[in-house]
Amino acid sequence: MTRTKRKIIKFSNYSFCVTLPKKAVDALGWKKGQAVSVNFDEKSKRIHIFRARANGDMKKLIVQSKQKTKKTAKSTPRLRW
Repeated sequence: MTRTKRKIIKFSNYSFCVTLPKKAVDALGWKKGQAVSVNFDEKSKRIHIFRARANGDMKKLIVQSKQKTKKTAKSTPRLRW
């Protein structure tokens, strides 16, 4: 197992990102733009990243997320890039 230091990057007012080592991404066979699942284990304070399943689980998660957002989120200001 290889350990590298990475910085947390502010992506927007509502999210952050961490880059993944190219060597690790290549070894996993992941490609640019591929969907992944991210799980946060609150008990152990760990984040797990998995390749999204081909059977549509990721699509299901996205739909559920959008449904929750419509009910709970306030309108967000339009970002200027």
